Amino acid sequence: MALTQFGPFAVVFEKGELDVPGHLELLQLHTPGAQIVIDRVERALSASDPARWVDALFRDANWRPHLVGAIALLLDQSETLDRNLLWCAIDAGSWVTPQLSVTAVFVDPSFPERARVRVDEQCPVLVPVGLTPAERHSATGPDGLPRRSAKMLASLLAASASIPSLERWASELQRDVRIEQLLKEDAWNKSDEIVASWTTNVRRVFLERGHILAPKAT
Repeated sequence: MALTQFGPFAVVFEKGELDVPGHLELLQLHTPGAQIVIDRVERALSASDPARWVDALFRDANWRPHLVGAIALLLDQSETLDRNLLWCAIDAGSWVTPQLSVTAVFVDPSFPERARVRVDEQCPVLVPVGLTPAERHSATGPDGLPRRSAKMLASLLAASASIPSLERWASELQRDVRIEQLLKEDAWNKSDEIVASWTTNVRRVFLERGHILAPKAT
């Protein structure tokens, strides 16, 4: 992962005054360092042509830029950045699909339709091509296809619970035998728990910045 390809966002990944590289603060958003990293993302967004660099963040096969891109979308109150790239990362089986699913709830009014389509198809994953096994492991995590689909399914269903129009649908699907079997593949990742904790934490850190996050769809 060459940081230079991310332009002004390259600094977000640096350790600097933090205990860990910047992007790791975004995994859970539970330490004071998270605000430092979000400040970095906000400054990067003020650079010229931010859409170009956010595009690069999401098009990379690596999950680390995806986290930074997610924060960029949450900060993008003018809604000029492309939300479709977020879904491309989800469809590619990003290791941080739980965090990306939460982000989609807060930035994309078409979340209900997009989530339903994927769940109805049992969340197929389009694996990035051109990576060696070692590169794929580093970029996308250790899971195989079944677990990646299960992670997407568990993440979308958990995120759907915050949207009134999807709450009953998501609850009823839990009793579908096919869905139940696929969700068992996610028992190790516990994506639903990540969705719940990241939702709580991202709302808190943005509220501290004076910004209330709310689902775009009802």
